[in-house]
Amino acid sequence: MVEQRELRVTQMRLEADGVISLRLTRIESNKPLPEWEPGAHIDVYVPDGSTRQYSLCGDPRDLSAYEIAVLREPDGRGGSLFVHDQLRVGDRLLVTRPKQGFALEDASFHALLAGGVGVTPIVTFAEHLDRAGKPFQLTYGGRTRDSMAFCDRLGALGDRVRMLAEDTDGRPDLEGVVRSLPEGGLIYVCGPVGLLRAVEEAAEKVHGPDHDIVRFELFSRVGVEPKEAAPLDGDSYELVLAQAGHTLRMKPDANILETVLALGIEVENDCRDGICGSCVTRVLSGTVDHQDLVLTKREQVAMDKMMICCSRPTSERLELDL
Repeated sequence: MVEQRELRVTQMRLEADGVISLRLTRIESNKPLPEWEPGAHIDVYVPDGSTRQYSLCGDPRDLSAYEIAVLREPDGRGGSLFVHDQLRVGDRLLVTRPKQGFALEDASFHALLAGGVGVTPIVTFAEHLDRAGKPFQLTYGGRTRDSMAFCDRLGALGDRVRMLAEDTDGRPDLEGVVRSLPEGGLIYVCGPVGLLRAVEEAAEKVHGPDHDIVRFELFSRVGVEPKEAAPLDGDSYELVLAQAGHTLRMKPDANILETVLALGIEVENDCRDGICGSCVTRVLSGTVDHQDLVLTKREQVAMDKMMICCSRPTSERLELDL
């Protein structure tokens, strides 16, 4: 089961045009909230019972509250409009425990790239690396300076941060960022799908299609073209759920998560679209056609875990640690 808690909105602040930050605290207790690391997010339940994922953008050392930032999206699914138009200080929100699907890995250098409200996890990375005395460079792009959140916080980090408003400064030189990355460095990017595509294209141009230097986070598949499904020999395969003791004959296109839940096996899940990482499951044997947007290339090649909400096997037998 997903761990949930109700928190009170104690502060709402305009961070940029169309971006509001929320401070969420416990209702009746001063007990510290669960710990989190830079890059973590929480799921926020909106009135229709669905969830929206928002990166935590406060200080991980301050467990008296969680802070998130929400961009007003008139053409979205309604979550951001609820926050901007209906939510007020004093109201309560049901949220999940922090989840980590976008963690900082050890590297010789971290090149951080943010576009628009994608700066929310990136700012926590930059401040963490600054406190740890580790080398990094942050490039933050937005449509206008007024649309860019947390500029004061980022400005305090000095010349390691470049903030570029497109209407006055143009777009970031993404290929330049890739070419200047030292050996052993990693690129972390969060922002619109177009930015992610451009970073991937630059990395492939410089390092080839087999590079493994880019880490990214998405909260929606909108604008992301689905991968072509890998073929499976035969019209069915054997699914083994090792802990539960089930062996099932499955069609290749049958959804594993839905099947497992129907059997009464509890698996944490949220987006069911391969972007939140909640349903990651250990693979004991077999090979997988990875359709998620969470695992790195190296993790996908390892074939030792999968997102069962969207990925499927390419072998005649798949054994999972469930």
